[in-house]
Amino acid sequence: MKIDVHAHYVPESCLNDVEVKGTDGRLHGIRIVQEGSRQVAYTGNARNIALEPERIYSIERRLKDMEAQSVDMQILSVPPFLFFHATDPARSLELCRKINDALAENVQKHPKRFVALANLPMQEPEMAARELERSVRELGLRGAEICSNINGKNLDDKGFAPFYAKLQELDVPVFIHPSNVLGGERLRPYHLQNLIGNPSDTAVAAASLIFGGVLKEFPRLKFYLAHGGGSCPYIRGRWEHGWRVRPEARANIDRPPSDYFRLLCFDSLVHSVPALNFLVETVGAGRVMMGSDYPFDMGDRDPANAIASLPHLSDDQKEMIFGGNAAALFKIES
Repeated sequence: MKIDVHAHYVPESCLNDVEVKGTDGRLHGIRIVQEGSRQVAYTGNARNIALEPERIYSIERRLKDMEAQSVDMQILSVPPFLFFHATDPARSLELCRKINDALAENVQKHPKRFVALANLPMQEPEMAARELERSVRELGLRGAEICSNINGKNLDDKGFAPFYAKLQELDVPVFIHPSNVLGGERLRPYHLQNLIGNPSDTAVAAASLIFGGVLKEFPRLKFYLAHGGGSCPYIRGRWEHGWRVRPEARANIDRPPSDYFRLLCFDSLVHSVPALNFLVETVGAGRVMMGSDYPFDMGDRDPANAIASLPHLSDDQKEMIFGGNAAALFKIES
């Protein structure tokens, strides 16, 4: 069974009804416009050239693409432009509830093909905890997706404790996806906000969970990171050395960061077989899951091939990455 744990989706019933101006003055959400014979997606204030609109909302098209990819199941999550963290909290909750209800409805129609993650108003962690509980207990969603930072707050901010406590109580996984990345104006050229900003912000998120003591306080949390964990697998030795020699790095944890790093999981989306091989050798085959970033241009249209190409893994280990690990994490019965 091949399970794609990084697949974005906007329910068709939510199109053109989830666009809102945030407290940052920017538009958030998606709008589909018919321009001549073509549909065009606008996300924020700009035309989104990375997205073929039909692929983001059409279940029929998605199922065809999954067949072409030999993908049996997708773990559905919203794209980052549907993170409503910079929106009035009440309005954010309203939009998240609408999306979560629609996600659940689509999963119920195709229970063998899809599992979904809740979208949450993370700027109000207690509100997010309540919506997570509703989404899991009433709607049957299997976890949540959150941003690598919440309006610039790192994930070790003490205000998120009620949300983490609820996550641990419900025993569901969380997908961390980057957005609103660090780097600002320096990363505007050449699409660097994605090429460098996304993997870097993911590393900051992981470091915050480790060095900030979140994984010490909540050791049963189940996080998995987009884009192979960004840069953090490749700089974990620097984290380990820093913890030994710098008191700042030991402020919240009395065990080395490697003890907490091994609690994290990772998708396989690194666009390089040698890099993926390094990731698997570093974290173990039991901590990596297949991910494609469907349907965006920075995704992998053939995610299974990269895993199949890994030179040093047994067939059993490849099966773990194809879907065995995800089935266990999301409690999916074959």
